[in-house]
Amino acid sequence: SDMKQLHRRALRLHRRRRHGVAAKFAAVRLAGQRRRRLLSHSRGQKETALPSSWPQPSPSAVPQLQILGMGLMGSGKSTILRALARMLGGAWLNQDEFYHLGKNAKSAFLSAIRNGASAGAGGRSPCVVVDKINTMSLHRREILEALDGPLPRFRVLLCFAHPSDPPDKIGPACVSLCAQRIKERGAGHRCLFPDNPDIERILSRTAEGFQMPSVAELGQFEVVINICMTDSPAVSLQRVVDELLKHGCLGIGQLRILAGDALANITTAVVGPQSTPPPRPAAAAVPPATKTEPGVLESAAPDAESLPIYWGVFFPPSEETDNFWQGLCGRAPPYFKRVPDKHVTLLYAGGAASDGQAAKKLGMPTADFAKLRESCERWEGKEVEVTVQSFVQDADVACASVVLPPGLPCANPHPHITLAHSSQVGPVHSNVVLARHYARARGEVVGGPAVVALLARDLGPQAVRLRGEVRAFRAPGHRPSRHQLPLAVRQREQRLQQQQQQKQKQRQQRPA
Repeated sequence: SDMKQLHRRALRLHRRRRHGVAAKFAAVRLAGQRRRRLLSHSRGQKETALPSSWPQPSPSAVPQLQILGMGLMGSGKSTILRALARMLGGAWLNQDEFYHLGKNAKSAFLSAIRNGASAGAGGRSPCVVVDKINTMSLHRREILEALDGPLPRFRVLLCFAHPSDPPDKIGPACVSLCAQRIKERGAGHRCLFPDNPDIERILSRTAEGFQMPSVAELGQFEVVINICMTDSPAVSLQRVVDELLKHGCLGIGQLRILAGDALANITTAVVGPQSTPPPRPAAAAVPPATKTEPGVLESAAPDAESLPIYWGVFFPPSEETDNFWQGLCGRAPPYFKRVPDKHVTLLYAGGAASDGQAAKKLGMPTADFAKLRESCERWEGKEVEVTVQSFVQDADVACASVVLPPGLPCANPHPHITLAHSSQVGPVHSNVVLARHYARARGEVVGGPAVVALLARDLGPQAVRLRGEVRAFRAPGHRPSRHQLPLAVRQREQRLQQQQQQKQKQRQQRPA
């Protein structure tokens, strides 16, 4: 009987090698082992033994949802993946966010993935979303190795493709649509700009180097979802959520917000007091300039005095306050950027030339704005005490709600201090999060019955009182933006300026 079993086993192996399906059987076997491990862990059964060098997971550990995107630049990956991170309360890791680090960008990106997949002091994130083109097997292998670990996980691969292209390659239809989208979205991307004449060449070269995942590589994912890049973001996001629910990757209770709310602050621009760049101050009347030499004008008259950027309560840095801010932001995602100067914005003026212009931007009557401005000017230079009441955080911003002293004016309905935010939104997103949080606290339904904030904590007896000074913030010659301009943007502006100077010199050297 033993000889018969060995003969049957050798015959089965011979058939697999002959038909070339050994890799397929190995992949199916590997996926089955991973599914059985997850099921046995969820049922409280004994789990498969792990290497002794790995720390053993706790019995209460929950499988982490790990989502990877694969598609060309401009295919809509960031919109869908970032919305998924917002819905699931997970970490959104985009390689472009590390572009400013230069040669260290790749190592920092992979390190952030390892930190997101591991259980740190603040606990393990329920979901890790990796946003990268992943068109080559090397890219995917490096990310999967960074995501590996002893804790249970559930991996999902999202493939963004054009329906007119072959299923095993990135065709010209996908390249054409991605190039059109990149040109239409403006300078919103970190490293790929619409004025780059080599956009189509870069996309075509990336498409030619695309490597289809092998059967063994697909076996490392529990679910593979194909996304049609011609569909709207809402349709694609709903399809991904339906597939995740269908395969048991998540439950209804794990959805932090609805799909519409997740896309609200991604597909549309956020306009508000702290994110809107201030208009240029109106210049005084200047007489016709006289030319001193060809192409060079005399210096114009100085700009008329304008309003400050905003009035606020600023807190002096100290070791005690720094420890307090660090304690509040201890569980912030790794892609958050800390706000260096903590303050409470009282009234935003945006450097406007008059009360009318500033009031128009805020959407309030000019008389009301003038009244608030005069009140803020009376409070300038005074020291006040502010009470930090609660802490609220979602997938894009972390802020602290405060209580101001009586009589201190504030145009915001919910005074707050923005502690940290992602690079995709400005500090103004704190107003949106607090408005929804307090509406939900009153029992109102905002955007559906889903939970709006990931974390809302009332400090209660632990409320801290901070002393700050009321003053106006002025930044002459400064152009506020949602985030620091990356190196590629500065280099592009320098190139454009050099090209303009060269053209100007060529015009001067032409004979009359």
